[in-house]
Amino acid sequence: MDVFRLALSQHAVKRDFEYNTEKSTQRRLRAYCKRRDEDECPWRIHASTTADRRTVMVKKNPFDHDCSSTKRKKKVKNATKFWICEKVKDWLIEDATLGAMELWQKLKQHYKIKIHYKRVYMGKLLALKQLYGDWDSSFNNLYKFKAQVKSCCPNSIVQIDHHTINGKIRFRRIFVALKPCIDGFLSGCRPYLAVDSTFMTGRFKGQLASATAVDGHNWMYPVFFGVFDSETNENWIWFMQLLRQAIGSPTGLAICTDAGQAVMIGVKEVFPEAEHRECMFHLVSNFKKKFTGKVFDDHLWAAAYSWNPYIFDKNWATMVAVKPAATAYIRKWHNRLWSRSQFSTICKVDYVTNNLAECFNNWIKHYKSLNLDDFLDKARQLIMILWNDRRKVAKKLDGLILPHIMKKLNAMTRAFNLEVVECSEEVAEVVALGGSSFRFVVNVQDRTCSCRQWQVCGLPCKHALAFITSLSDAHIKNYVDLYYSTGKFRASYSNLIPAMPDKSQWPESDHGFFMHPPLLKATAGRPKTERYKGCSDKKRKKGKHLCPICKDYGHHWHNCKKGNPDDIAAMLAIREPPKKRAKTSKTALSIVPYEDGAPTRMLFPPPSQSLETTTKKKREHDNTESGGSKRSKTGSIKKAKTKKKVAEKIPVPLDNPAMGTRSRKFNPPNPAISTRSKRRPSL
Repeated sequence: MDVFRLALSQHAVKRDFEYNTEKSTQRRLRAYCKRRDEDECPWRIHASTTADRRTVMVKKNPFDHDCSSTKRKKKVKNATKFWICEKVKDWLIEDATLGAMELWQKLKQHYKIKIHYKRVYMGKLLALKQLYGDWDSSFNNLYKFKAQVKSCCPNSIVQIDHHTINGKIRFRRIFVALKPCIDGFLSGCRPYLAVDSTFMTGRFKGQLASATAVDGHNWMYPVFFGVFDSETNENWIWFMQLLRQAIGSPTGLAICTDAGQAVMIGVKEVFPEAEHRECMFHLVSNFKKKFTGKVFDDHLWAAAYSWNPYIFDKNWATMVAVKPAATAYIRKWHNRLWSRSQFSTICKVDYVTNNLAECFNNWIKHYKSLNLDDFLDKARQLIMILWNDRRKVAKKLDGLILPHIMKKLNAMTRAFNLEVVECSEEVAEVVALGGSSFRFVVNVQDRTCSCRQWQVCGLPCKHALAFITSLSDAHIKNYVDLYYSTGKFRASYSNLIPAMPDKSQWPESDHGFFMHPPLLKATAGRPKTERYKGCSDKKRKKGKHLCPICKDYGHHWHNCKKGNPDDIAAMLAIREPPKKRAKTSKTALSIVPYEDGAPTRMLFPPPSQSLETTTKKKREHDNTESGGSKRSKTGSIKKAKTKKKVAEKIPVPLDNPAMGTRSRKFNPPNPAISTRSKRRPSL
């Protein structure tokens, strides 16, 4: 009978009429036209079930409608939430993130009717419940998900934590690590993890934490993920402990995080021996709240992208000379590694930002509104599809090194303007033609260059490539680190992530209790589905300002030159002249510093050994020894020259100025494929 009611509602919507129900039971339904009294419409219907109680037979429907249409009414009575539920199911199957307003527009477009927003919202909730199950039971289904993963993918880690509130056992947090991802990371990926979290957009506003690696093709490699209620020290330490349980502590492990206090404490407590890197983008975002200026635009990102400690010291000394308080702020609050000049040579990853984790967040963002059991199953399915596609790619590869890497290195060799001076068959000096640039020492036997790029990223730098291509019996592929080999790439995706049935077929769990959903925190306003924009993400409003005097664009009324002076004077008398805004200093974001002496801290040059400071002191000493009246006359000139040289720009182009404090526009490469920047500092 429920199916017949939906069919009758569909008939009423399609034929533009409304009906009232006279009698409705589980076996009978009798209805008549709503405009029976106003328009004397004779339409009526009587239906009941047959003996099998499954078939509905229409027994009386003698007359057609002769009343007016109800399509243009503001509210359509027979478009109930049950009817809406049936109509929006197909759309929600394709995209479960559709909102009520989008569904309202689709219903209006297809059926030419206007339905109240609240009714569409209730119909959507009913459809999601029928498609994905009840939200209250979705957290208890996590134990079924764990049992299914353990059965089809042994030795995987699915850890569920709960706590008791007012006598009810409620969900607290979960950690998921599939065994093929763990083995692939340890056997084929570089020891580097980008750790970050993003908020869930469903009914449960928790945090989705993830640890993402990078394969030899510089592609995103999801390894671990988990969900907890908020970013606290306890939650991040718990996440890091399970991460260490899964992979141990590989040699040369580097972990990159943002500037969040909780995640940094989690890394410090669980991985004290690991190389802890800090995202340069978050450092600049916090830095810009307190300090601005061209010197930082030119030298802060250049210091981060510097491979060589000498170049880093040059950029750092320039900032010290102009604004000592700014460098003191970085020393105090951002003391984790953020410059390539101090990265380890074991990890072979040169990223200065945490874009790898942002790639994972962007990859998974369309499914964060699902129930938690469906979200975890969807994340597993996405990883399974990703593994399968890349395994097909790996089967087509041949040779020692990945073709993409070799193509990139071969292209670099065609744009050199370098001179190679051989010292022996293994060692040479490389300098730009003309001798106006730095000179670097390359050792192909030890695979080192004094610029440090080769050691840090594992790929020969341009100096090494110039020397290698000058040798008759040398080939570039023999000098590339094995992390970029086809064998390592195949090993990363060699293990299969098995397929799983839907959750209705998951095995029952004997955990012995019902796990209730977490208590939700009441928040003001509408639920947020997009992250809060930072200071560097703010964009000005598009369009020009309309002047109320002359009705022209591009200026305000008090600067209007085309309008009537009498109108401007009248406006001035009403509104008064605009007041200038007083400049206020913005406070920096507070980040708790560490008091330990861990070797993963940034090593800044001492102020006494600063290059620019030493040069300035030496010049002052020479002026003192010269004496005489010339010192008083030429003192100001020499000081001006010194300041001019201090403020000179170091000719090191930046990889990604769109992420820094620069204002010029730049189109960065696609982060979904690789986070490696295409441009390199020109030394």
